[in-house]
Amino acid sequence: MIQCKLIITAKTFNMKKANKTPTSKYMAGDIRHLINQAIQDELLNLPNTLAEIKDPIQRLNFLTKFMPFVCAPIKQVGVITARREAGED
Repeated sequence: MIQCKLIITAKTFNMKKANKTPTSKYMAGDIRHLINQAIQDELLNLPNTLAEIKDPIQRLNFLTKFMPFVCAPIKQVGVITARREAGED
């Protein structure tokens, strides 16, 4: 822990001394790509994950927490707008 703190302090001091902006090993796009790939892999494993959950209450809890990320939100529409969009005007 102390070594990490010393390394970070030394890097910060060197950046201030050199007046440079810090560069990261990964750029923001790379991190987004890695996160997206991890999520896609987990979605492929979803049937196996659900099969491992034996308790129906835990399975339902998992699905209800997962739904907002998968299903599009439903927007409340007024009756007049719904009839107009359905062509019942």
